[in-house]
Amino acid sequence: MDQNLISNVFNNKTTGVPIWFLRQSGRHIPEYFKIKNNEKNFIKFCLNEKLIVESTKLPLKYYDLDAAIIFSDILLIPWAMERNVKFMKDFGPSLDPMIPNETKIFKDISIIKKFEPIRNSITFLRKELPFSKSLIGFSGAPWTLACYMIEGKGSKDFINTRKALWGANKWFMELIETLTNFVTLKLEMQAKAGADVLMIFDSWSHMVPNNFFKDCSIHPIAKIVENLRSKKIFVPIIGFPFKAGSSIVDYSYESQVDCIALDWSVDLNWAKNNINKEIVIQGNLDPASLIPYESHYLSKNVLSILDIMNDRRFIFNVGHGLTPDCKINNVKKVISIVRDYGR
Repeated sequence: MDQNLISNVFNNKTTGVPIWFLRQSGRHIPEYFKIKNNEKNFIKFCLNEKLIVESTKLPLKYYDLDAAIIFSDILLIPWAMERNVKFMKDFGPSLDPMIPNETKIFKDISIIKKFEPIRNSITFLRKELPFSKSLIGFSGAPWTLACYMIEGKGSKDFINTRKALWGANKWFMELIETLTNFVTLKLEMQAKAGADVLMIFDSWSHMVPNNFFKDCSIHPIAKIVENLRSKKIFVPIIGFPFKAGSSIVDYSYESQVDCIALDWSVDLNWAKNNINKEIVIQGNLDPASLIPYESHYLSKNVLSILDIMNDRRFIFNVGHGLTPDCKINNVKKVISIVRDYGR
């Protein structure tokens, strides 16, 4: 395959349905753990050029995919902001929580220097990967990063973050602005290093109070896109407002992204009729459907997604990351269905 299907879909060329998967680089592939065991500290793992390259390329050894996504983590920006980010077994990420009205927000740190291993890995991978494979760089969205930084960990409701938004709004929006600038810098660095596509993960966008959704989830993304375009970064940008419900309609029109990724809870018929028709849609297979050894519904569901999106510019993907217990044969089955569709 010598065509870049990801580029084609953004250039409005119909030569097949592109396919790749969120969190495709590891976790469910046994070989990933052999790579991971070379570095017990996860932050150091994410900053080890050799391991980044190996982990990014790993899924392409197993699957006929149209893209590789750089192996990294959204919490590297808080790490660069000296929030003492750690990843603890059976607990997840842990950070020094920010206190509302805390004065030390770190606006003047040089994150580009700290992310040099990522830049070098992208440059190497773009030269090594075939043209037919897009290389995707990414970042967490300002809101999602703020959630982790204020809470100090993951949360079911991010109550401290929401209290800070209501009770220390000026400080909170200053943090969002600072993170917006850092996200821009990280994405700019990745694009200049060779990333063909950029993605912004707003994993906790469903935690934004409705009153503040535009201020915290839409406007920062629009500012990031505007900043990148002003720096002559014109690669496609995918936005992922996870479980944002009906707010994804405004997001699709106002965030200025080129593509909106949809989670598995979104009705695709509704999305097709309401989301900005000028942008690409990505999604939204439920990753849980890839776990059972035999699922009578998997093929039917994949074909249903393809049928609904048949007349839209579309990238096939899961509605969130592949889980550690998903089955390799199921992933291969989905790819085969997508490749055969329309032939």
